[in-house]
Amino acid sequence: MSNPNSITQKVMIVDDEDSIRKLLKARFEREGIQVLVAENAEQALQLHTQNEVAVMVTDVKMPGMTGLDLLTEVKAKGYASKVIVMTGHGEKSTAIEALRRGGSDYLEKPFDLEDMVHSVKRTMNEFRLEQENKDFVQRLEARVARVEGKDADLYWYVSKSKAMEPVNEWMKVLQRESMRGDAEEPPTLIIGESGTGKEGIARMVHAGSRRAKGPWIAINCANFNEQLLESELFGHEKGSFTGATTQKRGLFELAKGGTLFLDEIGEMDTKLQARLLRVLQEKTFRRVGGTADLTTDVRVVAATNQNLSRYISEGKFREDLYHRLSRVVVELPALRLRTEDIVPMSCKFFENAFQTRGKKFEGLTPAAEAALTTYTWPGNVRELLNVVERTALLWNHTGKVDQPNLRLPAVQVSSTAISRPDTNFTPGLTIASFSTPESTPTYTHLKKQWSDAFEKEYLLNVLQRHQGHVTGAAKESGIDRSNFLRLLRRHGIHAQGFREVTKKAA
Repeated sequence: MSNPNSITQKVMIVDDEDSIRKLLKARFEREGIQVLVAENAEQALQLHTQNEVAVMVTDVKMPGMTGLDLLTEVKAKGYASKVIVMTGHGEKSTAIEALRRGGSDYLEKPFDLEDMVHSVKRTMNEFRLEQENKDFVQRLEARVARVEGKDADLYWYVSKSKAMEPVNEWMKVLQRESMRGDAEEPPTLIIGESGTGKEGIARMVHAGSRRAKGPWIAINCANFNEQLLESELFGHEKGSFTGATTQKRGLFELAKGGTLFLDEIGEMDTKLQARLLRVLQEKTFRRVGGTADLTTDVRVVAATNQNLSRYISEGKFREDLYHRLSRVVVELPALRLRTEDIVPMSCKFFENAFQTRGKKFEGLTPAAEAALTTYTWPGNVRELLNVVERTALLWNHTGKVDQPNLRLPAVQVSSTAISRPDTNFTPGLTIASFSTPESTPTYTHLKKQWSDAFEKEYLLNVLQRHQGHVTGAAKESGIDRSNFLRLLRRHGIHAQGFREVTKKAA
């Protein structure tokens, strides 16, 4: 429970009569109470913006805003202050109105000074108890949310499948250490194919930590060049480079007390990696063009779909940064490796998607379950979510969701290299076959199949011509690099595989 001494004990006296203000101030101060005085309601509200007040004692009749209006304004602004109203003799209706508006007590003028002191002390105790209870409930709810996993339910990626056991164990360890009040929350590295839910796991790490009420900020390192990413992370001073017309605070400042998620950390330039390493080691940094050292209190969670060990051997990733980030490594398996989870995950997603749209989800047919578990899911959890959202959006039936309702892609690529190019890849090889649905396919259905097939084949061919270099391939395609990367992720294509094949051929 909170320390009572940590809760403000200030009382504010609001009265247009100077003699009343001086009398009450002197008497309350003899009781060891801190006192603020205001001669009207407007001044009282201004003082309240700068001070936390436990009890406000106000006269009703004052020039300008009345005491009742002041009481109403205090409650409307959400202030926790208790309000005691001083009314004229015989003004019972005013007293009743004050209580109706949320006042804690009232005294008639002329009042007995000792009665006033007793009322203020009692009301201050009520204020203190309310604040202690509020603090206790907040801490209890946060603890229950971590213990019962309510925060984690928002990102339903962790399951009880065999392939996910190491992930589950790491999440338990991190939450257990957080509950113990571990002073140092280590950087965490999340590894997995595109679409496996790395950001979801990162959010769960944040939600289960002591930083849960702090900021959550995410950035995709692949979407920025070196200069822009440096400015995003560390901020910059006015005039530090062309276009820097104002000072900018970086994410390491904005995420203070919270978590900074660095997605696709493998795409960060090595020079910038050195700056990131210094921040992790020294907890200090400078804005671009700045001379002052700034401190940071941020937990870094990074993610990648690349093989960082290979990047280290190729000089693309700093080994010291890898060791600093990898004190905790959570490796997410591909969805195809956890088939026993697909149906329960799908049902969870369907329930949420249908409920959001005011529809009722009645379950999956055996045919739909079979289709979901036999599909290869090159886009992993992200693709599963897309299928569920599309089905929910188009759903206008009753009964269970059946296989045709899912509209799973009929195009299957024979080579497993598209999802795992590091093991078995032949540039330019795409063998696409269109399955025939039980019913006659519509024009729109066939057009979608051929469009997806063309898009995937085009991406494979342009990456082959550029030996896996995304920037050049995106430029030739006339597509923004970030959009090009999104297309690659959508089709489960890894550019790294093309670069490795080229090296082997050389």
